[in-house]
Amino acid sequence: KDDSQDSSNDWVVSINCAHLHPQYGVQTPEERLAAMKHEEEEGEVDVNLQEYKQRRDEARRSPYPSVIVEVQSTPPPDFVSRSSARPEPPSPASRPPFFAEASDGEKDPSVTSDDVKRLEALFGMSAATKSSDDMFYDALGEAFGDNQISTTTPLERAQNWVLENDPAFDVNSSTFTNSDTRHVDAAYEFVFNNFAMLRSQKDTLPKRGQKSYIVLPNFLPTSATSFDRFAGQVSNIVRSIPGLAEKVTVSTFHPEHIEKRTRSPVPIFVATWK
Repeated sequence: KDDSQDSSNDWVVSINCAHLHPQYGVQTPEERLAAMKHEEEEGEVDVNLQEYKQRRDEARRSPYPSVIVEVQSTPPPDFVSRSSARPEPPSPASRPPFFAEASDGEKDPSVTSDDVKRLEALFGMSAATKSSDDMFYDALGEAFGDNQISTTTPLERAQNWVLENDPAFDVNSSTFTNSDTRHVDAAYEFVFNNFAMLRSQKDTLPKRGQKSYIVLPNFLPTSATSFDRFAGQVSNIVRSIPGLAEKVTVSTFHPEHIEKRTRSPVPIFVATWK
């Protein structure tokens, strides 16, 4: 930037920020109670407004928490050129091909429908995995590589990983459950509720060798050591319960495990019934 230039000629920069979240717009019990009281005071409910708010919230729910930052820069106004005489419009011969006009007064069809479809593909499709003989898609694939946003859930990722990496998995007897808890007390409660649920079904008691996979994607996702300690404490509690003692063993898979064979995409607590 030229220091001699007046500061009033600086570019105008605006920054907008928005956020997306899997639970965007989900009200707490207190907020729901306040909303119900407000509707009761108003005496009527606008169904169209409620539907609009619901769709607005759903539009900002993403698979993972995300932040969108938009930066807009506008050059300073050129008052000098505006005050001078307006230049003559360029002749048709000097215009770019996009704006060239045919002899009959219509625009030259230099931009075809195929070009429009390619632009739509740029914004609406994944160019990373597009396999085509067209150089347009090949260039996009080289530019973006294999970077894509995964829309699979943590449970689906865990199931796919177990299917490929755990030789003891049995599609006919193994079970999967998941919880988004982040707290240790809730994790203990969820694990033992699963044990109680499986043991309470007399007709379908866990068979010898049956595995129960409990997926906990938000519980200690960056600490394999702490996750193993949690599993060890569960094992200690199990040995002290007469109905479970010598009936179940526990193990874990975790993204931070040292051994590659037990390195899963999300934390998985495994109960093997004996």
